[in-house]
Amino acid sequence: MSAAAQQFFTARELADATAARGLAGLPMTERGWRKSATREGWNALPERLARPRATSGTGGRPTTEYHLSLLPEALQAALTARTATVALQAAHEIQTEAARRQVMAIRAQALGAHARGVMEARAEILTTIEGYAIAHGENRAWGIASFVNAQKAFADRQEIELRRESGAPLSPHELASLSRPLELTSPTGFHIAPERLRVANDRRNAMSVSRRALYDWFKVRDERGVVALAPVPPKEAEPIPAAFAEFLKFYAMPSKPTISDAHAQYLKKVTGDPGLHHMPITLGQARRILRERMNNIEKHVGREGLLTLRSRMAYVTRTTEGMWPTTIYTADGKTFDAEIADPVTKNPIRPEITTILDVVTRKVVGISLARSENQRTVAEALRNSCVDNGIPAIFYVDRGPGYKNEAMDADVSGLMGRLGITKMHALPYGSQAKGRIERPQATIWDVLAKRLPTYISRDMDKEAKQFVHKKTRREIAEFGESRLLPSWERFVELAWGMVAEYNDRPHRGLPKFIDPETGKTRHMSPNEAWAAHVRDGFHPVQVDADEVDDLFRPYETRVARRGEVQWNSNTYFDHALVPYHQKKVMVGYDYHQADRVWVREFDVETGQPGKLICVARFEANAQRYVPVSYEQKAIEDRAKSRQARIGKKSAEIEAERLGLHLVEHQPVEPAPFFESIEDEPVRISQEPEVPDVPASLPRRRTFASDEDLAAWALDHPEELTPNQINVLKSCLGSQTARDLFRMSGIDVEALRTLLRAVA
Repeated sequence: MSAAAQQFFTARELADATAARGLAGLPMTERGWRKSATREGWNALPERLARPRATSGTGGRPTTEYHLSLLPEALQAALTARTATVALQAAHEIQTEAARRQVMAIRAQALGAHARGVMEARAEILTTIEGYAIAHGENRAWGIASFVNAQKAFADRQEIELRRESGAPLSPHELASLSRPLELTSPTGFHIAPERLRVANDRRNAMSVSRRALYDWFKVRDERGVVALAPVPPKEAEPIPAAFAEFLKFYAMPSKPTISDAHAQYLKKVTGDPGLHHMPITLGQARRILRERMNNIEKHVGREGLLTLRSRMAYVTRTTEGMWPTTIYTADGKTFDAEIADPVTKNPIRPEITTILDVVTRKVVGISLARSENQRTVAEALRNSCVDNGIPAIFYVDRGPGYKNEAMDADVSGLMGRLGITKMHALPYGSQAKGRIERPQATIWDVLAKRLPTYISRDMDKEAKQFVHKKTRREIAEFGESRLLPSWERFVELAWGMVAEYNDRPHRGLPKFIDPETGKTRHMSPNEAWAAHVRDGFHPVQVDADEVDDLFRPYETRVARRGEVQWNSNTYFDHALVPYHQKKVMVGYDYHQADRVWVREFDVETGQPGKLICVARFEANAQRYVPVSYEQKAIEDRAKSRQARIGKKSAEIEAERLGLHLVEHQPVEPAPFFESIEDEPVRISQEPEVPDVPASLPRRRTFASDEDLAAWALDHPEELTPNQINVLKSCLGSQTARDLFRMSGIDVEALRTLLRAVA
């Protein structure tokens, strides 16, 4: 009820009026006015003078209101004056609201197209909700709840229709839901296109409005008008003070000092500087600028290198849409984060794993396992990939020595040219470009490493890591190998098992489909993506069966002389080479075989190996009586290098010892031990006491060689002495001694078990 037209007052309103104006002689409380009304007989008057007032609540006491003419004259005058004041105030508020709406209209005209579109979409949604609630005789809260439910029903309908289009089976409940009209777009519903919801949200992919946002929009519109629904423009920031550049000289450093320390060093320099033309910035200003005014890249410039900064920058997402499998293979090497027993020495090593991935399907198409990344391991991984899955068009790799070498790139003998592959190298400091191979490296090999007890990465428990390290070294020193170290054969089995597990696991980077077994939507696995391309008509470029062995064999250019060719310090001969005297030929070799080489003609036009001439074999006129394989020669070269380093270190230690001895040692001539009798020295000689020797001593058992001792120990384990046990443990720690034991017919494993039992 408007105050300007108020003619009836309740006992509560009368009590408030008399108390506010201090009218003497009149009741000051609601109870007092009720008693006065009963005493004056107001409650028995007709309704035009005393009537019940309608209340919004239920269950309360009925409230009676009384006409202004029944009140005392003093109170009537006071209430009339207040009514006039309220009327003036109401008129003023109406004028103010009109002026405010004019200002808001001017502001709306000044809005940009985007802000005005958001404002109009939000106003349309609010108006529609209010109209829908009024049409159904409900309040605003009911309308908001109905609108939120309509959005959810529309999203569910879209999901069901998508499943029906893909051919997935639908439940009876889902089929029934398709026949029901949608409140969001039906003529009897909200009349709002789903696209308007995205515009109102002012976010790219938000296709629904939350309940909280609707309440906030209603509140803003009711308090400040429709224009307040427009997105708030960003506040123009004040320019960064010039003194901040001087502060950055102490903050933007690779040592990454704290803000407070950098500010302290900055103040030391600028305090008392006569050339300073501006006020120094405070510590709070420096913190606020770094936190609010600088982005995540700017605040780290100078504190981080280029490689780390690039991980914070924007990147270009490369799509493989429309590409077939085998279009691009990418490869990378990784040092395994767990120790494995070396297949030869049984010492702990960390193998190098080369992984090749098909970029389109994310499938691991080939791997190789070796001691280090080199051209041999890369060639082996590429061989596995091409033979099992097809030859790629592009090989995308980094610039490591395993990928950039003569065996890979040479025009004549390189694998890239012979296979018709175009090789692409990633740019330096561009590891993000190879993310599709970097992530599977961690997904596959880090998981496998953590399953082994010899895991040694930094997140391994320190005590457990130290325990395993000491135990493996102790067992190797005593028995020649450790039971904790997985064997090479076991490691190879686990590695291929992890590859199979990865290729069968759904991948987030692959398309979604309806799983026929579960009827649910999920991502494809690499194997499923590959099979989908095959169903669409994809056929890989396969390696011919008769070329598999020779195609991946490395070839080098040599000159034939008198039926001979040389490779790896070995000489190979065949009569078919006699006609090719002083001519270039291509010599192919196997990494593990040294008794033969494959000699082909040199094709001048293509620069590739031509027709096979012969398979030349190692002859007695070679430099060695026993041919040396590529791998064996590498092992011998490494052993010689290690021996040279050990000899040099031993000489340095000996020289240091002798030098220290010459400095510290002061020779003193020993004084003879004598006693003087009448000033004549008389030497006292003492004959050593000879202990009594028993008539018969047990004779100590001796052996002609360590092999005899080992054979005797297996037959007489209970008679072994501690010294003999130590000798046998030392032998088992040597690969040469173990080989001699095996050649002598000694069961090394039985001997190792025996020593563990008596240890």
